[in-house]
Amino acid sequence: MIPKLDNYKKIVGNKVVKQIRGSAEPLHGRHIVHINATSMGGGVAEILNSLVFLMNDVGIDTGWRVVLGSHSFFNVTKKMHNFLQGKKGNMTSNHKKIYLEYCKRNSMINHINEHDVVIAHDPQPLGMIANYNKRNKWIWRCHIDISNPNNQALDFLLPFIKKYDGVVISSKKFRIKRLRKPQIIIHPSIDPLSVKNKNISHAKAKRLLSKSGIDMDKPIITQIGRFDPWKGHIGVINMFKKIREKEDCQMVFMGDMASDDPQGPILYHKIRQTADKFKDIYTITQKNDLLVNILQRESAFVFQNSLKEGFGLTVAEALWKGTPVLGTAVGGIPLQVINGKTGYIIKDEKDGITKALNILRDKSLRDKLGKAGHEHVKNNFLITRHLQDYINILNKICFPQIL
Repeated sequence: MIPKLDNYKKIVGNKVVKQIRGSAEPLHGRHIVHINATSMGGGVAEILNSLVFLMNDVGIDTGWRVVLGSHSFFNVTKKMHNFLQGKKGNMTSNHKKIYLEYCKRNSMINHINEHDVVIAHDPQPLGMIANYNKRNKWIWRCHIDISNPNNQALDFLLPFIKKYDGVVISSKKFRIKRLRKPQIIIHPSIDPLSVKNKNISHAKAKRLLSKSGIDMDKPIITQIGRFDPWKGHIGVINMFKKIREKEDCQMVFMGDMASDDPQGPILYHKIRQTADKFKDIYTITQKNDLLVNILQRESAFVFQNSLKEGFGLTVAEALWKGTPVLGTAVGGIPLQVINGKTGYIIKDEKDGITKALNILRDKSLRDKLGKAGHEHVKNNFLITRHLQDYINILNKICFPQIL
């Protein structure tokens, strides 16, 4: 179903929808284009799959482009991603050459300079701006944790970033100190009407999970997300081994492989080799939003054991379904996991084990945390709020004369 703003009235109310439409009126007929690395897999693509349609629905002429890239290009941009999140290493002259060549290729085949506003997401399309005689407004939307970047990578990218009219980040911790352009905070969001987040009955969920080989008589713990070195999968396995010694339960890891992440299959096999040594640990790799929905909905709680995190939309997804989350204090996780209210922030593996056992053993606690989590997401992290934030940015940065 193509997202339409009026369909969200039953969740956020008529007043919110009316406010969005009114604030978008000055932007009617403007041409906006988003450009990112992939059309499916990962939070950016998920957001754009709703946001682009909703922007069009409120009268903003909005397009979406996906960058063309070879395996070598995506290897380089994955290194950039890791470097910007703090991994040590060097940007070699060959890395830079590959990156710049594909930025130029994408500039030649995407005629985006004719739009009023270009919104480039993450490092992959960032350098494209250098290949245009800039006549319009450009915004760089950075979704990753750049609180402590590898300076060599940042030094390479900073000249491109400075050409932009503004930068959008997910947390104040991610502000670039050497940048004088506006840096605006927008929290990512989930679409409550998508297949991944829509309401599903317990009976249907139980039936579908049973077909997947999951034992519905044991409590389920999950961690959902890319098989990425920053997600802390091995730490979750270590915690689960201790948890299972005290309480009979099962662990499910689920994640799909995004086309711009060549590390994914390698890490998946490493995790699978570790998990296969233990009973009651399942690893699932497929693009199946309905299964993600059901797993999050039917879990006793969800882990988000990230070492670094731009925001962590899987946290909001689980909380929306009334499922508590145990997460680390990185990126946007503490904005979603209010310690002791919507879940728990875990300090280390021992702390994670203790809090996991408390939740497993106390249904009333699970219900209390889950109810608060649902309300927290409803008030802060839905796509309607995200749409309003983008409208505000377009009005403020791009067209100040129409305010």
